[in-house]
Amino acid sequence: MIAVRHACRGAVARSRPRAGAASAAPSGPAARAPRARPTPVALALGLAALVLPAAAAAHGRSAIIALDYRLSLDRATEALPGVHVRVLDGDRDFEVSVAPGVRLLVRGELREPFLRIGPGGAFVNASSPTATSDGLVSARLRGWVRVSRGDSIVWHDHRLIPPPRAGAGPDGEFSIPVVLNGAPAAIAGRFFRVARPALWPWLAGAAALIGAIGLAARSRSLRARLTVGLGLGGGLAALAAVTTFAARGATSGGVAWLQIGTGLTLALLLCAALLRLRGRSRRRAAGLMGALAAAASLSSLSVFSHGVLISALPAPLTRLVCGLALVCGTAAAGLSLLRGPGEPLGAAGR
Repeated sequence: MIAVRHACRGAVARSRPRAGAASAAPSGPAARAPRARPTPVALALGLAALVLPAAAAAHGRSAIIALDYRLSLDRATEALPGVHVRVLDGDRDFEVSVAPGVRLLVRGELREPFLRIGPGGAFVNASSPTATSDGLVSARLRGWVRVSRGDSIVWHDHRLIPPPRAGAGPDGEFSIPVVLNGAPAAIAGRFFRVARPALWPWLAGAAALIGAIGLAARSRSLRARLTVGLGLGGGLAALAAVTTFAARGATSGGVAWLQIGTGLTLALLLCAALLRLRGRSRRRAAGLMGALAAAASLSSLSVFSHGVLISALPAPLTRLVCGLALVCGTAAAGLSLLRGPGEPLGAAGR
């Protein structure tokens, strides 16, 4: 009996915490909570916050992705000897280049000397009202200002705005007087108004897709996979839309590689998050991808109300990817807020 009593006392003594052990645990560097590592989702958000405003500022003015008219140059302009003319940036900008030894003078809206391109480079007349109204040079300057040492120049010209017209069809002409090697000539062309597309087929398709998503989301066991699938689908559609607009949206006539690179980087980071995360965190990442896709597609809604799209894809396919990005992205963002299988009430919103 004495031995058992001593054994019990020893067990109780061993089970009691040592003095100072509990008080020492919370203090000191060893007791500090480990720092949370940034997830791919956080990196994607930070990159979007830093890069997207810089990309928008680099363009100067908002890019045009949809118009109601087409512009074509006439055969006489295309046949000008030693002169190559292109229309850029949604039929609002001219790019004119000349062959070696060719001298070209472009006149402004008042027929004043406006631009000249020749062996010495490209020059803008700072005393020209057209040059100052188009923002090519500062109004404080005077005389000819060299803007390029090359043999080409790109400028925005207000004379490329068609006259107002109610219906589709030919919509007038434009003619910009020039002097080519001392002889009068012109850069001329025609406007053609294009009818707006029918909106109801796209609304009907969106309604059918939303209805199918709603029926599938009623099954809580399928909700997680549905959220991830919609997030991926919306993200890929938004990436396709950004890429196809960037391939035709650079004001210099080239490809807007900054927009394409930003979209690809964000897509890779968010896809890495989907592969790495599990459970509720994975659904949140898919919802974030969907929200970004839907937000990006809001600036592309004009494709459904204009007949001409500044896109590398055909117009119907461009409208399809924009619609999928909006519908699938919004649905993924909404489903990520709902409760999944086995989650307590209110867990999805935490």
